[in-house]
Amino acid sequence: MNSFDVVVYVGLIVAMVIGFRAGLLRSAVTILGYLIAMPMAVWITGLIAPQLSGSASTPTTQNSLLFFAIFLVSGIVLGSLLRMAINDIIGHEIGIGDRLGGALLGAIRVGLIAVTLVLIFDQLVPADRQPAYMTGSQLRPLLSLAGQKGVKSLPPDMTATIEQWKRAHRL
Repeated sequence: MNSFDVVVYVGLIVAMVIGFRAGLLRSAVTILGYLIAMPMAVWITGLIAPQLSGSASTPTTQNSLLFFAIFLVSGIVLGSLLRMAINDIIGHEIGIGDRLGGALLGAIRVGLIAVTLVLIFDQLVPADRQPAYMTGSQLRPLLSLAGQKGVKSLPPDMTATIEQWKRAHRL
């Protein structure tokens, strides 16, 4: 077990504890809040960015920071409002089934993040540039296999787009 494995396991435990404490419904509506916040942040950034810079063409880094800040704030606000709505609808008590579902959702989220990270290193980072923390990982082969199965299930036009992007960036 190396540092990557330890980080994944710690993240898994933390996400499961947080999911258990929050419950499935509250965790799910928090995710929904962030999903709703994403297009809102794109829209608000498009409105605010030109006014802040005084021109229509602002540097990408400034827009990225502004977008991230708007996304984070709107996601937190929407997630909190939706959790309060759930509390008003079903009450403050969280049942054991809801708690176990929240822990499972937390585990699934960490798993998807870990698979995505390994897939990025497998697909986009050349072998000679692989980070040291990935070598010797016991989880990497399992996560890589899961990622490859996911890539194989993509539509052909999506895989062609990924390959075209890799060629364009010489990866």
